[in-house]
Amino acid sequence: MPKQPATSQPHLRRKSRPPRHRAPAAPARHEEVLETALELIAEHGVVGASLRRLAKRLGMSQPSLYHYFPSKDALVGAILDYSTTKMMRSGEHVAPPRNVEDVGRFVRDAVLDLYATESHPRFVRFLFSVAISSKKHRPLVEKIFAERLKPALDVMVEKVAKTPVERDYVAGVLRMVVYSLGFMLLEDRALLGRTQPSEATLRYAEWLLAPMNQLLASRPR
Repeated sequence: MPKQPATSQPHLRRKSRPPRHRAPAAPARHEEVLETALELIAEHGVVGASLRRLAKRLGMSQPSLYHYFPSKDALVGAILDYSTTKMMRSGEHVAPPRNVEDVGRFVRDAVLDLYATESHPRFVRFLFSVAISSKKHRPLVEKIFAERLKPALDVMVEKVAKTPVERDYVAGVLRMVVYSLGFMLLEDRALLGRTQPSEATLRYAEWLLAPMNQLLASRPR
């Protein structure tokens, strides 16, 4: 009787291989995709920045891009999370405030440090684009400000201010600093596209420290 092929015997049949799972994208490549997408949306808006155009700029096929993000909605959400995390880490190498009187110096230097990057001005343009042309994504922006940025500021204030009245006052002064200096830097770096802050902005940042310190010194206790 002829021998049966080995593969026909049940106990010798090759077991089927489990489906392969794609390895997660390398962190450096993932960051490159996000930075390129941020740049593209800053230039063309959410509507004009298609995944096809993004894939072309990255030098990859559009199906390969789905390895990172299944849709444009997922891409927008990922950019918001990535850029917000970077924004919250700004000033990490700036000396932390020693007391309430030193908070103004820290915030001023941290805001200057934030706008020293190329990524943050693009993120500002991205936020404007989302706010203007993508209503469905606005709640994501609002959620990030409410759940991540404001609490982070509150935590810093609580470390140096003791009473609720003092904390509210100090937080108000800090917001004044962030918004006034931040708007001048936004104009220089995001709207006018300058590669660095203007001399007028740097002089303002230096001048701002004295009135900040006066306000903080006269805070209610």
